[in-house]
Parts: sequence; structure tokens; C-alpha cells
Amino acid sequence: MFDDNPIIKKIAIFFGVSVDCLHTSPIRDLSENNVWKIEIGQNTFALKQHFIHTPIGECKFTPFEIESKILKVLKSTGCSVPKIIWQSEKDQSLLIEWCGNQTLDDMIQKSRINWKATVSHAILQFYYIEKAFQKSQDDLTPYVFPVDQDQQLQGILGQCRKIVSYIVQSSERVQRTNHQKRIDLCWNNISNYLFSTQKSLGSLDHNTHNILINQQKTFFIDFASIGWNWQAKRLVQSFNSLGANQPGGNFVSLINQEIIEACMEISGQKQANADIDLHNLLFYLSIIHRILRATSRPNHPDSVRLRKAWGNLKTRLDRAINIIIKSNLSNYAEANTIRQIIADCWLTKNTQE
Repeated sequence: MFDDNPIIKKIAIFFGVSVDCLHTSPIRDLSENNVWKIEIGQNTFALKQHFIHTPIGECKFTPFEIESKILKVLKSTGCSVPKIIWQSEKDQSLLIEWCGNQTLDDMIQKSRINWKATVSHAILQFYYIEKAFQKSQDDLTPYVFPVDQDQQLQGILGQCRKIVSYIVQSSERVQRTNHQKRIDLCWNNISNYLFSTQKSLGSLDHNTHNILINQQKTFFIDFASIGWNWQAKRLVQSFNSLGANQPGGNFVSLINQEIIEACMEISGQKQANADIDLHNLLFYLSIIHRILRATSRPNHPDSVRLRKAWGNLKTRLDRAINIIIKSNLSNYAEANTIRQIIADCWLTKNTQE
């Protein structure tokens, strides 16, 4: 039982109570939990244990050291992140304030109403955190996890380019050669544009599961790795719900014109719409790549896990295509051209079927 863990005894000593006063329960349904709910009387906390106790790669700090540093810096600037109550470097553990049971992903998947206020608050908090990273850049740079984001983006662009070509080739009645020439030109411009945009310091772990909701307020969690990345990419990954392991779950994009206008107003970035639009396009093309790869090798362990998490992959594929076609997020010509080509080919293919 976790109640017999030495860490629990240390927490009990910290609060000046007996171990029997602490009630523990796992939060994440994993074979080895590293996040636990700790209840002491009327007070609730979350205990996070880091299982990786050494620095990774060229980084000089452990995930525990990185997260404890980031949380303290962000909290000191007023960001909506959990406060550290107690920590143990020996046990690589953090006891943090309770930020709620429900994730943004849970809310989006289980309710189709009352999103606006919560999402607006989350967007605002997202940019507060972005600004805090910017202001604390010199202090936090030593904690950066060394990842070649340019190389990763190059791989994603090549992967997504192949997916667009696959969609074109799957339709028998379109002029493939003409489309391929248009795609090549668009993709070259999209690539050049994305590589010309500036990266900024921020978290490397961002998704709707890392945004918690408690009494209509939103909190951001999981800061065990930070690095240089694109702000628009972080935004897109934070505000697209995947609904994994949710009964009847499917993709839900919270990124729309209203959200983008709010982002531009808060950030002061006049060209943010094009950045967000392109990263959102790549996000869903990458999802389509995962689905098609799983379909082509159904017995592979990764494919089995994906079907278990996402359910009916055909339903998922249709939703991803639908989001791409209908997500008119900017006036960026090349993005709109790619969307139109996908719409023409996909609708033609489904009409044939």
C-alpha cells in the first residue's frame, strides 16, 4: 500500500499529524502511479513523484529540479499554477496544492455547453505564463531541455506533405498533377514561413490534460521539461481536445476566429493568426498520419494502443479531415489552398464511395 511509503511518513511529520490522518488515492490509472491525491482532514493536495532521478541528455538538472524551479518562478509572478507545499530532493517528490479533479479535456468531451468562460480564462492564463517565461528567460535558460525543434519541425512538415499527397492520390477524379504542383509551391512557402518565425521559451509538455479546472478557474500543470519552441504550437496543442480513452470521445478544436482574435489582443502579435493556423493544420495532418499508419499495420503494439485510446479510427479520421476543411483561421493563402485541395479530393473520394 502507498500509505506505508516513507514519503507519506515524511509528509505526516511535516504537517505534525500521524500517518493515519492521511488518506491517499491514485490520480492516474497507470501500473506505476507518480501522481497521488493526499487528503488531510479538510485539506487536499497532490503528490507528484518523479521516477527519473538523473538529468536527461545534455540537461544539467533532473525533471524534479526543473519542475520545482519553474513552479516557484511562475507562482511568484502570479501565474495560475499549483503552489509547492512541501518537497523532497532525496525522494524527487513535490507536494502541491490541489487544483481540481477535472481536466480541460474532460470538460470538453463530457459537456457541449459553458465552454466560453473557462476557455477564455485558460487562454488568458496561457499568455500570462508565456510572458512569465519571457521575463524570466535568463534565470530559466540553464534548465532548458536540449531538443532540436527545427529538426522536429522539418520531419513534421515532410510527414504532413506526404499525407496531403496521399489524400490527393486517393481521389480518382481530380487532376493529380496540377494539384501536386500547387501543393509543392504552397508547402515550400509554408515551410519557409514557419522557419522564419521566432521561437520562445516555454513548457515542452502541453495538452488539454495539463489544464485543470477547479471552481471555474483554470490551472496549468506539468513543467518537468522546458525548451525553445513556437508559442503557436504550444497554444494549438493546449487547446485541441483529443478525448483519448473517453467513451465516444473524438477530436474537438477550441481554436476558432474568436479565440485567435483574443490571442492577438492579449499577446499583441498582429500575425499570430497565420502562425496558429499553420500549426493547427500540421497538428491535424499529423493526427491523420498516426491514424493511417495504425490502419496499415493493425497488429503493431502502437496501433493496438491507439485503437484502444481513440476507438473507431474511421470516425476519428473523418473528424480530423472535417476540422481541417472547416478551420478557416486566417487569410494565409497557402493554408487556404491546402484546405481547399483536401476538401475537393476528400469530398470527391467519399462521393465515389
